[in-house]
Amino acid sequence: MTEAYREVEWICPTKKSYLTPRRSECFWCAASLTMSKLLQTNGDDHPEAAVKHLDDATALLAAGRHDGAAYLAGYVVECSLKTVILLDQGKATWTPGGGHDLNTLGAEALRFASLPTARTAKYMPVRTPSHPLYTGAGAWGVGLRYRAPGMIAVTTAQTWLDEARRVFSLTVVPMRLDGVI
Repeated sequence: MTEAYREVEWICPTKKSYLTPRRSECFWCAASLTMSKLLQTNGDDHPEAAVKHLDDATALLAAGRHDGAAYLAGYVVECSLKTVILLDQGKATWTPGGGHDLNTLGAEALRFASLPTARTAKYMPVRTPSHPLYTGAGAWGVGLRYRAPGMIAVTTAQTWLDEARRVFSLTVVPMRLDGVI
């Protein structure tokens, strides 16, 4: 388990958001801005969306809504990867080429983070190799929204949510703590 992952194991009692051992209050509640520094002109705010989807996925899983939890877990990863890319490339200069494809976005985020001029090297979005969220016939995709309820098992939803938390904790959490988003 990485140090960054351990930073998001506690839940804020007021907003049900993640706490860190470096702070006694929720890093999201403590932020002075209601929007991130990466807010797009069209209103998209990927780091804020990532935490919203993570909170909602956690609540849905606890409520037995496995399909919804798994679906939103994919968006947590997507938004976290896009946050890395936007931070490195500048919010006005990058246009998403990967859409919702987590493998394409992951490769693009890693490529940018590994450049000698990268601003995001310390937020390297390391995804778990051959994780079922990214690979195989049952991998995450936006088409899950059209599936009948009960198509995703609780174990799959939990596995995907764990991976989403891991990616989020390696990217958005330290960026927020460092004040760069």
